[in-house]
Amino acid sequence: MSFLRWVSRLLFGVLALACIVLGVYFAVDNPESITPRFAGYPLFPGSVGFWLIGFLLIGAMLGFLASLLPYYTERRRVKGLERQLLRTERELQTVRRQVAGD
Repeated sequence: MSFLRWVSRLLFGVLALACIVLGVYFAVDNPESITPRFAGYPLFPGSVGFWLIGFLLIGAMLGFLASLLPYYTERRRVKGLERQLLRTERELQTVRRQVAGD
């Protein structure tokens, strides 16, 4: 593994650990219990920190899933273009054989 990759993974790990520590500190520092309502229905009671971190994680996951949509559409497009290229190469080989046979 290259040195830069090792350093980037180390920095990412330290950043992830710092985020976890800050999240735990935030949850412990805000022990007030609330019962949020979602779409008119009350959810179960929990601390302010728990609910904020929970909804942050849900939002991050939804954002990640939304960012995958362009990836899959481009992947489908690439596969279609690869099939078209393969058909065109076969056609080119057929034309070359016909010209060489003349």
